[in-house]
Amino acid sequence: MDIAVVTGSAGLVGGEAVRRFASRFDLVVGIDDEPRQEFSGPAGAVAEARRVPNYRHHRVDVRDQAAVDEVLRVWGADVRLVVHTAGQPSSAWSAERPSIDFGINAVGAVTVLDSVRRHCGEAVFTLVSTTEVYGDAPDALPLVETATRWELDPSHRFHEHGVDESIRLDRAGRTFLGVSKLAADLVAQEHGRQLGMKVGVFRCGSVTGTGQTGVRGHGFVSHLVRSAVRRVPYPVVGHGGKQVRDVLDARDLVDALWQFYLDPRPGEVYHLGGGRERGASVLELIARYEHLTGAEVPFDYSPQPRFADPRWWIGDTRKFRRDYPRWSPAHDLDDVLLALHRHWSEADEVVA
Repeated sequence: MDIAVVTGSAGLVGGEAVRRFASRFDLVVGIDDEPRQEFSGPAGAVAEARRVPNYRHHRVDVRDQAAVDEVLRVWGADVRLVVHTAGQPSSAWSAERPSIDFGINAVGAVTVLDSVRRHCGEAVFTLVSTTEVYGDAPDALPLVETATRWELDPSHRFHEHGVDESIRLDRAGRTFLGVSKLAADLVAQEHGRQLGMKVGVFRCGSVTGTGQTGVRGHGFVSHLVRSAVRRVPYPVVGHGGKQVRDVLDARDLVDALWQFYLDPRPGEVYHLGGGRERGASVLELIARYEHLTGAEVPFDYSPQPRFADPRWWIGDTRKFRRDYPRWSPAHDLDDVLLALHRHWSEADEVVA
């Protein structure tokens, strides 16, 4: 039997992994204790996963070594792939509860890795990390302010394709979320390099999709569209609304994890994002959404930026695409915005 295990199976990426891997494995096993529904996915995410015929759900906290061991001991060597997406994703929340955040993100990753090593050591392990591990290091790049965005000086080597994996990790302001994610990121790499596990680390920027709750402080593209559909002001925070991110659909991220599974490279770290083609500032995304839907997006502006919130990030995915040339993002910004618009327009919470 071929089994895929997905931690954080009620979340955006985890839920997408369950749906997309159900047809590729005999069984998909989910691990998620649904601790904070506002960050774990839309209401009913676990119920939706349970409608997948070959899905088995385990309500387990990834910090609980004995409970994680019990799940992986049951399925043992039949486990071929582990997708670790479980985590606490809010920077603001992490600042208020740094110990809990570190436990979920860092200790949880070590716990799952250790259990995988002992019970299904030949499985491929993919860690979904974040570009927040770099903190505000990108702000040291030579940036130029334009009418609608911050942009990297055209003479810089990162300008055409985005930031590659050589960007420094040191000498940066970093949220507690960035700290805990970096710890998980590093320990996963060493399980690949020192212990020979088939581990890959994927540092992602702004991942979105219809499985995202779209709340303040997490999932800004979904939150923007949700706010517009509900006709409530969207909060634009700092940098003149000109901060740039590259947007990646969760479906494209899961497809990248699949490519890694087919040909794992232990201990490798990759940037995954939408690239320059899917990069836009908050102001540009608002204008694009208004053009696509004909709807106005009301917003409130707060001039004080969030701590360690860089003005510009576009990730260079060429390393991953060189190793896995069959992968490229299939969903552009218009696809993403229109899918979110349909999703939130049909949601039961929306009122006229």
